[in-house]
Amino acid sequence: FAVITSTILSCADNSTEPELILSNESLAGNYDITVLNSDIETSTIVANVPVTVANASLVGDTFQVDVVINADGTFSAGGQYRVVSTITPVGSDAITETQILTFEPTDGTYTLNTLENTITFNSQDVSLIEGTFNVIVFNETTFTLNQQAEEIVGDLTVRANVNLSLERR
Repeated sequence: FAVITSTILSCADNSTEPELILSNESLAGNYDITVLNSDIETSTIVANVPVTVANASLVGDTFQVDVVINADGTFSAGGQYRVVSTITPVGSDAITETQILTFEPTDGTYTLNTLENTITFNSQDVSLIEGTFNVIVFNETTFTLNQQAEEIVGDLTVRANVNLSLERR
């Protein structure tokens, strides 16, 4: 029984790539964006109760975006991609819009926090890659990030959950 059990366990799927130690040096490289999606909830307070006003989803595709991450804590990004946004106001039909977004190559800096497993991107012009992200997957080919943000705009609270995946070239 012990031999059969150890044989079965040793045949487990070893095809997944090993995770790398997250560092500026191991992160450095040229990347393509493969996934960009975001779920956004907008709410307000009515009689001390939070009430959802609208939900939105954004899904990016057809990426032609070059992302270069350097070991010295700098990065650059530029290109274009298509985004399909669906906004659903409460009590109304969904509104879907498709746009092609283009942005000129621009530079920024990043900071890794290996204790928290986060990366913070700072840039004047690249809102696509801006702010602090949790590092979900980091291996030789894939770099997957998640960002949860909250912003108050007047009487509205906007909560966003963003997923971004990059693939090393």
